Amino acid sequence: MSIAYKNFLFLMTIVISTWYLNNHLLVVSNIEQFLPSNIQDKNSQVLIEQSQKGASANLILVQILESNSKELSRLSQSLKAKLQTNNIFDFIVNSQDYDNLRYKELLKYRYLLHDNSFEVDELRNNFAELLSTFTANAPNKLIDYLLIDPQKAFLDYLFLNQVKTVAKEKHGVWFVADKSLLMIQIQENSTTGQQDIAIKAIKDAFINSKPGSAKLLLSGPSVVATQVRENIQDTIKKASFVLLLVMFLIFIFVYRSVYLLLLANIVLGSSILIAMTMTQIIFGQIHGIVLAFGITALGVCLDYPLHIFSNISAKKSASDAVNYISNPLKIGLLTSIFAYVSLMGTGFDGLNQLAVFAIVGLFIAFVVSVYLIPVWMRNQKVNKREVSIGKPSSLRLKFLISFLVVLLPAIFLWQQNNLFNASISQLNPASIESRQIDSNLRQALGVEEIDQLFLVSDKDLEGVLAKTKEIRQQLKNLINQQIIAGSIGVDTLLPSKKMQQYRQSHLPSKETLQSKVALSVLELPFKKGVFKQFIEDVSNSKTLPLLNYQAFKESIMGNKMRSLLFTQEGIWYSLIRIIDIKEMDKFSQQVDSDPILKDAYYSVSEEASNIMDNYLSETWNRLLLMMALLFFSVLWFSRKDKSRIWIVLPVFSGVLISLSFQVLLGNSIGIFHLLSLLLVVGLGFDYSLFFNYENIKAGQPSNSTHAITISAITTIMSFSVLTFSEVSVLSSIGQVVVVGVLSCFIVAKFVSTPTLSAVNKYE
Repeated sequence: MSIAYKNFLFLMTIVISTWYLNNHLLVVSNIEQFLPSNIQDKNSQVLIEQSQKGASANLILVQILESNSKELSRLSQSLKAKLQTNNIFDFIVNSQDYDNLRYKELLKYRYLLHDNSFEVDELRNNFAELLSTFTANAPNKLIDYLLIDPQKAFLDYLFLNQVKTVAKEKHGVWFVADKSLLMIQIQENSTTGQQDIAIKAIKDAFINSKPGSAKLLLSGPSVVATQVRENIQDTIKKASFVLLLVMFLIFIFVYRSVYLLLLANIVLGSSILIAMTMTQIIFGQIHGIVLAFGITALGVCLDYPLHIFSNISAKKSASDAVNYISNPLKIGLLTSIFAYVSLMGTGFDGLNQLAVFAIVGLFIAFVVSVYLIPVWMRNQKVNKREVSIGKPSSLRLKFLISFLVVLLPAIFLWQQNNLFNASISQLNPASIESRQIDSNLRQALGVEEIDQLFLVSDKDLEGVLAKTKEIRQQLKNLINQQIIAGSIGVDTLLPSKKMQQYRQSHLPSKETLQSKVALSVLELPFKKGVFKQFIEDVSNSKTLPLLNYQAFKESIMGNKMRSLLFTQEGIWYSLIRIIDIKEMDKFSQQVDSDPILKDAYYSVSEEASNIMDNYLSETWNRLLLMMALLFFSVLWFSRKDKSRIWIVLPVFSGVLISLSFQVLLGNSIGIFHLLSLLLVVGLGFDYSLFFNYENIKAGQPSNSTHAITISAITTIMSFSVLTFSEVSVLSSIGQVVVVGVLSCFIVAKFVSTPTLSAVNKYE
């Protein structure tokens, strides 16, 4: 292949990749891609997916603070009024809203949705309460409503099924302490871009309301996702800047060449660009964590050009240097690729993305370095600052170091209890502060995260509604025993057709109700005919068509219903939420002793933890298997040269020391810690391999030491940026890689180089 053809092919690949990403790149930041997609228990999978993508996924919780109560109330009302004109929002709630009760579609169905008594005594009590409402200066809109629904049938229905907020109304809006609160629902199935637009619209509307000193605080899944994306972008920028700065200083000071700096950047940039392109093509999107970790991890792609540059001399061209180090380069590449292949087929799309990103990036960096750098370096010389190999270690010192860096951390880790973190919260990329704010707002507004619940399913809607009612009936025993405060199910939202028909058939006739109303208002100061509309509504309810799912879905309670009732692959699922478990032990005993409750009971956190625990075990086993294969492979190749056996020691030490460091920091080991160890294994093997490849005298310039030192510095500096990231996942990755790579480098320097006895044969 001619030089011109190689350059043209490379250039076209870069141009096509750039064009494709410019038009199709989609970066996401939710944790959906890091949830398993191959869960055996279908109900567990449905629950976990629903917890991440359910109706509350587009709910935004709003807090306005740092001003007086009247100003906060004004800002809340102004924000609601401005946002109600925007079609991207389904609803905006900042108080118990009576304004639209009279006109809601569900109002006419109130007697089919809720049990009511039409006995004379009950009606008289209802009318007497209505009189007390008149004298209590209640809002006019509420009084107008009660004249058509004196039994408060619809209000009782809403109270039974709506959010139970602990917020108190002040100046017409919700308050908790000295903060006003709102709930805003973005349209269902909105895209990431639409969610960003909605959040910006909220912020702009607040600014246009002239807030003065008041501040706006937003929370909710979509808000957290946006913040995480911004934090990830910020981390990528900082890591890229640090990497480029370190590269500039190193190439100017060590290699004394801007041209070599340009070539190294071409290798790094092309590997990242093509890796992003292939990941986007295969998965249709790239997770922000994959992008941040992948771009930083592909900084190791610098190893390939660095080894080539460091091995070029006055007597050795770039092509000669590639031929000289081709074996360790290939072995290092295969080891790194093998490490990331172990992530594939796990059922986690996010980890599959990361594996593809890393494998493609490493392969492209290798191809560009081995096949194109010699072309671009024709007739070029490298005037580098030399680094001597130093004095080799004795065999006794190597055994002592081995004991310290392998056995001691291994014993330390063996003695730890609860070493692994199987909680699904470890996958949440949000900061601890963001999670705390979200939790506080959810508690105040009564929209806390779901954990303990019951799940029933059926191919038929009526069937699943019947099963829901059966579960709710069984839970009444626990409510009566004060083990739980209550339960929430879709059967009170959308009663079955059988229940609607029953209620409809027991409604009094128009004539009967007129007589009962007349008897009930005796001795009460109501005008004649004041309850005419009430009587008409009850009479009309007797001939209403039964309320179906489709009609209910479009009503004001549609969002609430979708959080409790949904369909997947032709199966209807219904969630029954538990309110306030007062005694967990008694609750568990009662559930276990009741076959109906036991079969339907799930704990989302428990199910997720079991899944994560299984995956952690699988990942750990894969890591151990990979290291075992690595050890036996080195053992096989060490038959003729016993010094090769030391190659594996830095790899094991890097893994054990980085894990021990996390435990010393008080952290348990999660999935992203193990993920980071794959990079540590790849780099540790690379460093050890090239140190062991040296066969020169002590004190002489060492090409391998030269390249590995620069590689370690760039890797440690770039991953150090991740350790300070506000994204907890990236911070964990940074800590593991920095400690692991530093350990691998130091141990490889002292252990992997040939011993004194081996070096003496060259002297």
